[in-house]
Amino acid sequence: MTLTQLEHLRAADRAGSFSAAARACGVTQAALSNSIAKLEEELGERIFSRTTRRVSLSPFGARLLPHVEQILGARDALLGVAKAERLPATTVMGHSPLIPSHVLTQMVAAIREAQFGSEIRLVEENLTHLLQRLREHSIDIALIPEAEYGSSIRSAPVCEDPLFYVARRSRDTQAEEAELTSLSADTFVMVPDSCGLARATRDLFASAGVPLHVYGGEAMGYHVLQEWAALDLGSAILPRSRLAAASHAVPLLRSPGVPAVLTYRVAWHGEYGRGKALARLLRGFRAEPRAESLRDGPAAALNARRH
Repeated sequence: MTLTQLEHLRAADRAGSFSAAARACGVTQAALSNSIAKLEEELGERIFSRTTRRVSLSPFGARLLPHVEQILGARDALLGVAKAERLPATTVMGHSPLIPSHVLTQMVAAIREAQFGSEIRLVEENLTHLLQRLREHSIDIALIPEAEYGSSIRSAPVCEDPLFYVARRSRDTQAEEAELTSLSADTFVMVPDSCGLARATRDLFASAGVPLHVYGGEAMGYHVLQEWAALDLGSAILPRSRLAAASHAVPLLRSPGVPAVLTYRVAWHGEYGRGKALARLLRGFRAEPRAESLRDGPAAALNARRH
């Protein structure tokens, strides 16, 4: 009896046919049929009842199945322990300064829960440096805003952050939302391209065919953009996670009824084994929305008015 025979047994039960089970196991149908036949011969009973249309477990096979699952589960657990022992102790995760703290918190918790190494080290850098470090394999993964990363970098979405329009003082209105096409005559204050927000803003306007007029100076922080909007130097575009509670901000729309969002992604180098292993572990991870408080939630951002 071998583990491979037990895997073939389980696959045939799940697939309901030897041909489908063979495809799932990556073997020929003849090889899988022969594997199960030898197991039946060793155990002295028919494991499957065969018809022209389907195979199904015999009563004997049904009694065997829980034990087969237990054996294969123990094998998987043993391999998991061995793999964990081979992994370096430290997982290094880079992130853009733009990434919301609640996303980082949930990602770190997911890695810890999976016991992927005994230590997690966070590295905050600008987007260009993070991509370079992924190529050099000096970080395992990176949390970054959506952008053009290059052919060697793979990525998967983690969450979306709605974009808001913070009007400069002279353009302040009571509108409940701002459509991108209505902003062609506006001027915008921006941060440097380093974090990814400026790049995302430029891409957003370009994709909509709307000209982007940029103020000559650059702010070094997100809160400064809102202060400059209050000084009437220019309007600002910010993700909801970076809005100050007292800001008069309204949702930004790409087109009527279509919100503009900033997508955050987990990225890794496609040829770096540790990065790929961590990406497989995190496959399907989606950050939960931040629990908004009454003080700093969306209602505050939407309803506060500059005096």
